[in-house]
Amino acid sequence: MCLLITQPQDAPTLSNDWLIDFHASNPDGVGVMYADNGSLIIEKILPLNAEAFIDFYHSHIAGKNCAFHLRMKTHGNIDLENCHPYEVLNRADHGIDLWLMHNGILSTGNAADTSKSDTWHYIRDYLRGILASNPDYAFSAGFAEIIGSHIGASNKFVLMDNNSRMAVVNQDSGVYWAGLWLSNTYAWTTSKSASKYPLKGTKKARKQARENVPICKPFVKSSYTYSSNSYSNNYQYAPHWAVENNEANDDFLYQLEGIFNELSDDGFIDAANLSMQSAIDFIEVFDEASFYDIAYMLIDGQLTEDWFIKVITDHKSAREAFPWLSRVTAECESYHD
Repeated sequence: MCLLITQPQDAPTLSNDWLIDFHASNPDGVGVMYADNGSLIIEKILPLNAEAFIDFYHSHIAGKNCAFHLRMKTHGNIDLENCHPYEVLNRADHGIDLWLMHNGILSTGNAADTSKSDTWHYIRDYLRGILASNPDYAFSAGFAEIIGSHIGASNKFVLMDNNSRMAVVNQDSGVYWAGLWLSNTYAWTTSKSASKYPLKGTKKARKQARENVPICKPFVKSSYTYSSNSYSNNYQYAPHWAVENNEANDDFLYQLEGIFNELSDDGFIDAANLSMQSAIDFIEVFDEASFYDIAYMLIDGQLTEDWFIKVITDHKSAREAFPWLSRVTAECESYHD
């Protein structure tokens, strides 16, 4: 499923332990893009091991205003061509170098050429035509809104040009930690200090970067009572950023109810009739973003309704169906219980 990160130049350098954690779930290629004196620099590597990624990070990522991407293959071959970023526009033809990184699984797929990724196909079939005559549109609020709606909240894009302009599509679906924006909470062992809101200043970011990698994903149970559509629970999962933030917790509950309503509206009645408790139990083990990703795979036609129900209610089957979930260990589940 991959991990997509944006980094300002003053972001603290990450420890090797965090880099090893990033690589463990996303071993199938690394890429970075940043601008330098009017040129967009692209570097890619297929790291043989975590040590190779660490060397690449210190040589090409640390201390740069950049976006970088660690890939876990879903579509296409494991090769440098399928490592992010991908070219959208080039200066020779369009007067600008514009490249893109992606996290998620696009419903548009890659059936036309399975050796290429879904991202490659989306650029060719949609973005290049939209932006070729008006590259500046990539950095507008309208573009982010329209494309974000088209690809769905579980997908995120980062675009960057040779003038250092950067655009993030579906930025609200990511989290902030250690001065970085990260596209999800399932492709790394998320720190309990990660937040839906960016930090002010660099002191807290440096403190976060010095944290130890958690044994397992953080979660919290609260005394909030939820009841809707006949669902009633004596406890409710809340994201860690909502522990002391009722507004964030309410937003979580609203979104969770919303996904069940969306499943019902799209005709997935059996899936919509799953108990809220099943969703909460899944989220406690695999986290909120993973639940939404799999729900949107059903909505986008990449997963049958029977398999969705099986994955959400049977955590062993979930790991077998989606290897990127397997890194949540039995020890971690035991800790959660």
